[in-house]
Amino acid sequence: MRKDLFSESGRLADITKYLRRTFELWGYREVFLPAVEEFSGNLRKGTKFAYNNGFYVIKPDLTSQILANLKEPGRMKLYYISEVLNGGIRGKWQAGVEFIGGKDVQMQVEVLLTAITSLEALGIEDFYIDVGSLKVWEDSMEGIEEFRGEVFEALTRRNFEIIERLPIGEEKKEELWRLFNFRGKRCGYGKLNEIVDAVDDERVFIDFGTIRPLPYYRDIIFEIYSPRLGKPLGGGGEYTFKGTDAFGFAFDLNALSKLFDGRKMEKSRKKVSGDLREAYRLARELVKLGIPVEVGE
Repeated sequence: MRKDLFSESGRLADITKYLRRTFELWGYREVFLPAVEEFSGNLRKGTKFAYNNGFYVIKPDLTSQILANLKEPGRMKLYYISEVLNGGIRGKWQAGVEFIGGKDVQMQVEVLLTAITSLEALGIEDFYIDVGSLKVWEDSMEGIEEFRGEVFEALTRRNFEIIERLPIGEEKKEELWRLFNFRGKRCGYGKLNEIVDAVDDERVFIDFGTIRPLPYYRDIIFEIYSPRLGKPLGGGGEYTFKGTDAFGFAFDLNALSKLFDGRKMEKSRKKVSGDLREAYRLARELVKLGIPVEVGE
């Protein structure tokens, strides 16, 4: 049975209100993307269909859609709130940011802090962020390049037994086991240490078992979790577009909805009553000051 659409919509509206405010405080501008794009091999997810001898995609992955529409990359800070389809008729609502053309490390630090302050703005404090590196894993493939697919499958499925069954030396398996299980505040990769130091939040960890093997990710990736929920709240990573570095992430709004307590977030509304003209004149002035109002009889 379908959930109450209007109740769900109300919660998502409250969540995105706080997210928009936080994204814009960090300097991101909202981008409005079309629901339908002409089919391209660069577009991920979405639902494909044919129309008038052409092929199209409805609501594809937002990062791939932004890149498909970006003609000449420069320094841009964008955010979006949209539904994404995954091949069928049911979608997932997402909100995310893309920092394109910034300085290495600075982009990662700012995007991570954008995610952290966004959750805090929603009153969600019990979360942690695991930051990993694709480059570290690519470097670990030296000498076993033919098993790259199996290693990344093991990471994606969080199942080391896949690696254990590979016909590789015990020393290499031990090296991969240490990476697979590493979680801490400092590691042998200087870039990750610099990012975590600059973010300076006790809920952020280096975790090489964290992996997001999407085709456009290049090195640093991260996922956000809460002990109150059995799936990620969101995640993102680093990529390159036409030689320009970028870093972004997306929240799963349905996951945030399960943790968001709107009752604690709503400011007390100023009650206004009396003569209709005077009541709405006062309400108008209060709204201009940013004060929530409710006009009654």
